[in-house]
Amino acid sequence: MTNIKRLLNVSLCAIALTSCATTITGSTDSTVAPASTTTILVIPTGSIISLLQQLVPVADGLGQAIVDGNSKVYKAKVAEADAILLAVEPLIRDSKIDVLESVQRVVRLIHSAAESKRPADADKALRFIPLIIDAVTPLLNK
Repeated sequence: MTNIKRLLNVSLCAIALTSCATTITGSTDSTVAPASTTTILVIPTGSIISLLQQLVPVADGLGQAIVDGNSKVYKAKVAEADAILLAVEPLIRDSKIDVLESVQRVVRLIHSAAESKRPADADKALRFIPLIIDAVTPLLNK
């Protein structure tokens, strides 16, 4: 009896699935070439202050992109933060100002926000960036 029920269920499923088949009428040829998009990350340039200021828009909106599940946006923001860190790191080392660890911490918070889906880390990064800029500005003007 169990085998008959199974056979009946399988038969019903097969009938139901075949009745939902899609039929294509007409030509399936397409003359439109598929669009190919590539994102080229522009290498950030500028002074230490301007590079740090470029981190503000990266962190701003990151938390909302994470909440919205917009992985394209938050992955792009992480890549931009990494590029800014690569550009600012040698400048900070050459200036002998001891803020590199703080900048790295901000970039790690941006990574943590995106990778662990933690919007609060993005908000922390956004709050720390102006503090770093305020601390660095008088040191560079000496």
